[in-house]
Amino acid sequence: MKKIKIIAMCCFIFITIAVNGKGEELVMSDDPYTDMEKQYLINLARATLYCYLNDKSIPLVNSSLLPQKLKEKRGCFVTLNKKGKGLRGCIGYILPVENLYEGVINRAVAAAVQDPRFPPVTYDELKDIKIEISILTVPKELKFNSADELLAQLKPLRDGVVLKTPYGSSTYLPQVWQQLPDKEMFLSSLCAKHGAPYNAWRNVADISVSIYQAIVFHEQEYGRKVVGNKGAVAAKQGATILGSAVWEKQDIEKKTVPAGTPIDPLTVLSPDSHIVAQ
Repeated sequence: MKKIKIIAMCCFIFITIAVNGKGEELVMSDDPYTDMEKQYLINLARATLYCYLNDKSIPLVNSSLLPQKLKEKRGCFVTLNKKGKGLRGCIGYILPVENLYEGVINRAVAAAVQDPRFPPVTYDELKDIKIEISILTVPKELKFNSADELLAQLKPLRDGVVLKTPYGSSTYLPQVWQQLPDKEMFLSSLCAKHGAPYNAWRNVADISVSIYQAIVFHEQEYGRKVVGNKGAVAAKQGATILGSAVWEKQDIEKKTVPAGTPIDPLTVLSPDSHIVAQ
């Protein structure tokens, strides 16, 4: 299978995953993942950003302990949003070319430092970043003979769309419908994204359109902290433990620990935690 990387130029500031400001629901694909599995992937993405931006390392993952679902090949995107600024990076693979957990690691790095629309994210920015992950279904090509037939098949707030024209190709994740709810405007914006005329999508003999759905989840707050691969110690103000990027430690209950408490590598902490790295 040929690897195709498509950068998602997400045009939203930051969206609520289930409901937007108008009360319209984002309909996600059937979700086979448990809350624990999704929280692990979010923690893994956060740990990846911490490690890579700190010293170019990545989290140490024992893949033999992971559930099989997290090792299946799936298309996925990682989106970074910055407090008060909006989109800070969004990159992914549409097609299932990577194991899911590896894809989350690789796309987190790519969203931070390879999105050509932004300068690389810095370590100091992590305190203002919130992470979102989209796991995709395999794209399905639509069949249509007219622009009206194409429009009739698109389902806002459900379908991610890949549009190919003679000028190139581009995609929008399903979340983007919340900012571009009109179907014609949505397709015109997709054309412009890869340099095609706004109305190129109307020349149906020259285009192809595929759709996919997404399972979307995100961090609950900006700036969660992560302990590096060598561990840490809670400092003067203590630390609140939220979870871990180590699968076998996913049963951690939220708790606050006092100064001097050793904290395991890749533990995820609240933004106000105070630690000293080892």
